[in-house]
Amino acid sequence: MLSRQLLSRQLLFSLHSASTQLCCPPQNDHRGMYMIGFRSSSSFVQRAKDVVSKGKNVYLKFLEKHFPTLHQYQMQVLNGAIDVKRDIGKFVQIVKAIRTGRKLSTYSRQELMAYLEISQQKIKVVPVVTIIAMPFSILFLPILFTWPGIFLTSHFMSDAQRTSVEMDKLEHKLSYCEKVLDDFALKVERMPSHKTSRRAAEEILNKIEDGVTIRPHDALHVADIFEDRKYSMHNIPYRYRMHLAHCNELRIKNMTKDTQIQFFIDKALAKDTSSVLTDSELKWACFKRGVNPTVMSRGEQVNFLNRWNEFTNLVNETHMPLLLHGVVFLGYNHPSNRKMKEKLALKWKQKS
Repeated sequence: MLSRQLLSRQLLFSLHSASTQLCCPPQNDHRGMYMIGFRSSSSFVQRAKDVVSKGKNVYLKFLEKHFPTLHQYQMQVLNGAIDVKRDIGKFVQIVKAIRTGRKLSTYSRQELMAYLEISQQKIKVVPVVTIIAMPFSILFLPILFTWPGIFLTSHFMSDAQRTSVEMDKLEHKLSYCEKVLDDFALKVERMPSHKTSRRAAEEILNKIEDGVTIRPHDALHVADIFEDRKYSMHNIPYRYRMHLAHCNELRIKNMTKDTQIQFFIDKALAKDTSSVLTDSELKWACFKRGVNPTVMSRGEQVNFLNRWNEFTNLVNETHMPLLLHGVVFLGYNHPSNRKMKEKLALKWKQKS
């Protein structure tokens, strides 16, 4: 009797477990269904990407065959968009890190240059990226590339286009160098005659008037004329600051911040050996600092940057305006600018 009860009880348990398995499917089945759906959607996305990629290749080949100029513009835009995305990523990372207390001096030269360019060129980057994202954006490309200096950032320019734009900027800088020299001469004239820095400043002005390029150590003797609080520009009148901003490609409204970033870029440049810089990096660095690298050999460009580094190593955080005079002191009378000055009829003379 007892064995029958045990047998029946075991039979009931087995029947109950079997019914449970039939009525309640395993939880892994739901996950498996999800994975199947995810894989199918992923494969669909991949197929869509493949279709878009093939269509893009057919489109570019059509442009290359029938409209080679538009094809060149389109390739510049596509490559430039990659560079813009990279620099915007660096810009966002630096902005976030600064909010947490990280200092600008801890960043590399490339990171600081990307940060400064995106900060200054946001007004160009946003419209260009918007136009690129529009349907039939290729219709607008001839307009953008006709005036690259107005509509485009350096990311989208070819080497020849950027060189042309930089040459125009250099002409602009040289014309404003003379205005800076007028401002500097007026500041020196108002100084007490017994000060050593006044005599040093007068010697610098006489040399520039005679067409001589100033040596870095000559500028050190006038550093106290520009001494102020850290990263400050308060001892320079607004008109004087405006002229300095034009010489150094800085925003007048954000001049203190831009000067601070430029200061750290120059300090980082001084740490890099000349052999690290590519020919393009040397070229753009020379343009930025007020000389014409198109008529200079690589060795001459390296020599100029070495002199610039010597100059910036003499400048500290309390002499920011002096740093901005580097373009004037080291660049205005540089031999590479002789023909351009003749073309613009520039020859600074002190006003009597």
